[in-house]
Amino acid sequence: MKKGLKIAAITVGVIIILMFLLPFAFQGKIANIVKTEGNKMLNAQFDFKNLNISLFRNFPQASVTLEDFWLKGTGEFANDTLVQAGEVTAAVNLFSLFGDSGYDISKIFIEDTKLHAIVLPDGHANWDIMKPDTIATVETPAEEETSPFKVKLQRFVIKNMNLIYDDQQGKMYADIRDFNAICAGDLGSERTTLKLEAETKSLTYKMNGIPFLTNANISAKMDVDADLANNKYTLKDNTIRLNAIQAGIDGWVALKDPAIDMDLKLNTNDIGFKEILSLIPAIYATEFSSLKTDGTATLTATAKGILQGDTVPAFNIDMQVKNAMFRYPALPAGVDQINISANVQNPGGNIDLTTVNIHPFSFRLAGNPFSLTATVRTPISDPDFKAEAKGVLNLGMIKQVYPLGEMELNGTIDADMQMSGRLSSIEKEEYERIQASGTIGLTGMKLKMKDMPDVEIKKSLFTFTPKYLQLSETTVNVGKNDITADSRFENYIGYVLKGSTLKGNLNIRSNYFNLNDFITAFADEASTSEAASTDSVATAATSIVEVPHNIDFQMDANLKQVLFDKMSFNNMNGKLVVKDGKVDMKNLSMNTMGGNVVMNGYYSTANVKKPELKAGFKLSNIGFAQAYKELDMVQKMAPIFENLKGNFSGSINVLTDLDATMSPVLNTMQGDGSLSTRDLSLSGVKAIDQIADAVKQPSLKDMKVKDMTLDFTIKDGRVETKPFDIKMGDYTLNLSGSTGLDQTIDYSGKMKLPASVGNISKLMTLDLKIGGSFTSPKVSVDTKSMANQAVEAVADEAISKLGQKLGLDSAATANKDSIKQKVTEKAAEKALDFLKKKLK
Repeated sequence: MKKGLKIAAITVGVIIILMFLLPFAFQGKIANIVKTEGNKMLNAQFDFKNLNISLFRNFPQASVTLEDFWLKGTGEFANDTLVQAGEVTAAVNLFSLFGDSGYDISKIFIEDTKLHAIVLPDGHANWDIMKPDTIATVETPAEEETSPFKVKLQRFVIKNMNLIYDDQQGKMYADIRDFNAICAGDLGSERTTLKLEAETKSLTYKMNGIPFLTNANISAKMDVDADLANNKYTLKDNTIRLNAIQAGIDGWVALKDPAIDMDLKLNTNDIGFKEILSLIPAIYATEFSSLKTDGTATLTATAKGILQGDTVPAFNIDMQVKNAMFRYPALPAGVDQINISANVQNPGGNIDLTTVNIHPFSFRLAGNPFSLTATVRTPISDPDFKAEAKGVLNLGMIKQVYPLGEMELNGTIDADMQMSGRLSSIEKEEYERIQASGTIGLTGMKLKMKDMPDVEIKKSLFTFTPKYLQLSETTVNVGKNDITADSRFENYIGYVLKGSTLKGNLNIRSNYFNLNDFITAFADEASTSEAASTDSVATAATSIVEVPHNIDFQMDANLKQVLFDKMSFNNMNGKLVVKDGKVDMKNLSMNTMGGNVVMNGYYSTANVKKPELKAGFKLSNIGFAQAYKELDMVQKMAPIFENLKGNFSGSINVLTDLDATMSPVLNTMQGDGSLSTRDLSLSGVKAIDQIADAVKQPSLKDMKVKDMTLDFTIKDGRVETKPFDIKMGDYTLNLSGSTGLDQTIDYSGKMKLPASVGNISKLMTLDLKIGGSFTSPKVSVDTKSMANQAVEAVADEAISKLGQKLGLDSAATANKDSIKQKVTEKAAEKALDFLKKKLK
């Protein structure tokens, strides 16, 4: 008995040891297979940090786990991460590891995943990464090649997934946060029942920039009869929740590549007006449970037919609200007489057959009635629209019906406008076919919010005509900032309905405008949003100001004082042309850095990931020290400005990429320019101090320079200067060379020695090398080259005489070719001795 137990114990121990050791034997093989198969199939960058195998985690199956898995695009998507996952685990049949017939995968678990799907305006998608199937091109394959992976999936789990879908062609955008899902069923069989559970804490969906869902909380729990052989899925017991709206879906969906066939109906018997109100994010997020409502409401939705490209199934979405109201018990008033009749439908076929009807959407807020009606037909090819809005909104009354917290809001909106027609009539400038009239006025608006500057608009009026929208002179005060604008916008209807180009003239004036107030607020908001989402794959929110592509503005600016970063601009005047994602600046004049700057050029975000600035500057009397203090670019490329005393004038032309903070990417900067100064003090410049020490002339340390001109080019991250002269008393210093982004100095100099140094100064100049960096320059004197200069300066007829003075015999001096070598040696010795004495 004891012997049997001992044998059993040893056997169990060996098995446990093997379960620890076997993974190490196979994980290298599996890692190579995964990378090899991935690289065979994908046109993308594919890798992972670790691959681990465990025989305990899903015993008796083996677990294969990829840690820090990522998939990046190539070409135009080279900087976009399509997939980034903290962990991807697959449960594999243990015995399949020992053969070559394949690996059976029965469970997949994905955790902490970020997806960023992009469709470019030309329709190119970043997930289109599969390589073409070269096997299909072989006419008579000897034997069909099979993949080593067999999927017999029983369970699929997603935990904490964030997804961004950015369809720039279809102008759709979706942002899904904290998505969790479980799918259970036998996906390896021809028919099974799939049990699905899924929830996302926040879903935002926009189309053409219009938000249809904002931070919506969605969950689903359903059983699906899955006919996997025919790709048909029939919905059985199921519940779907959108915020407070809970409903079921009856019907089926069939996948018929490339089309989807469906017959679906939304079951909403238990929906009331309060549940419909939950679709409004501000209401659902604020004391929704205490909200009191009344009135009747119905919501129905059906879809039947084929979905493929521009072909859509017949669908009908209808919402009716009659004589409803809502009120927060803690507030004195509510919103009543709410009536909504909204319908979106299509008979099936072309998506252009879709019609939208809102007739009416009306309510009374604290006793003030407001109503809106709208109809849109043929929305894709040529929107045929009719809209009318009329009523008064007293913003000061909102606090009586909705808890604003610490926000204070006042003002009155008075709307009375009507418009109807076709978009094509606007595009053809057939304005007689368009009806548009009325006004929207805003008076006495004041907005106060915590940690935000106060906003005030005393009066503003929008006037509508078929041809244009006129904004009368309007002054907006944001904190200490003020902007006065009057403008006229054409094609405003096409811009709203179809996103076509908005054209206009805009005149802006301001007495004080601090751009830092707005950039800081934007950056803080973006930072908060990014922190909440923890999404490192999505395009990071930055302070880049993107110029819209569908804006065509002519702008005249007259700004008394503008602050940006550390810079201050006064009396800024000029013309700005905004078009095609670019701002052209024409004769933009401003007083800054103690002088005047006139700027011509452009700022472009045609490629928002690579903003570009091209500018030509005419500079007058700019202070060296102020330029250093206010411009980061000067601090990086010319820190010598910090200690220069005086002003400069001239011109600079630059072309550079900009980074996420709208600062120049210095190693991409190209340009040239010319600067001149008439009164420059070199006191405190380390390189000049070292030159003064080298030539033993302390007075050079406090020299003032007159009439210096500096021509330079900027290329490959270095500023190269053409030879220029610095006249310092009796000395003339000629310099040329370059400085780099790393603040290194590579300059050569020649200094003409005055007669006071000695007679040898008549024959040569002092050669200097200036290296090191701006903070630690190194100046060296090339005395040996000075000796060589003396020899080269001697005329042929003087060689014999010089040889005699140097003590050479007559035989040597008779041969002028041979004398040069000996003269050089003797001259070098004499010159070096002389210079060492003089420069001690």
